[in-house]
Amino acid sequence: MTTTPSDQINTTTENETAQANQPEIDSAQTGFDWKMLIIVAIIIIFIRETSVWLMTLVGYANLGNLFGLFLLLGFALAYRHFKGDIPTRIVVANSKILKEGIFAFLPICAGVGILLSNLGNDTFKIVFIMLISTLIPLWLYAYLVKKWL
Repeated sequence: MTTTPSDQINTTTENETAQANQPEIDSAQTGFDWKMLIIVAIIIIFIRETSVWLMTLVGYANLGNLFGLFLLLGFALAYRHFKGDIPTRIVVANSKILKEGIFAFLPICAGVGILLSNLGNDTFKIVFIMLISTLIPLWLYAYLVKKWL
């Protein structure tokens, strides 16, 4: 089969179009984005500490973490409303923090296991209260995030 010059031009144009649609991959950025991880960690720490400080001024220091959680949700909603989608770099860095942060709770889980084994008859009541007080707020927060983000 012989090709004509017009076939070669069409093939070349299709190849150029296919290459133009491919995302550019910088070989220098194949590692993890440590700069964004540090920025996200600073944002989280700043919001948390500010929230605890504000709630201490109001007289409810224990609500600082919950207030910070909803404050971060509010900032994310405002960003999405005014600027569009949250940048992928921030989402990936936040995901990394959440995945690695679970290991901080292992000693706490061991301590709670020992405590629950020493409670006796009150164990089921305490576990029930813990499930209700954690699962319902987490479910509500996840529902709000899924609906609004």
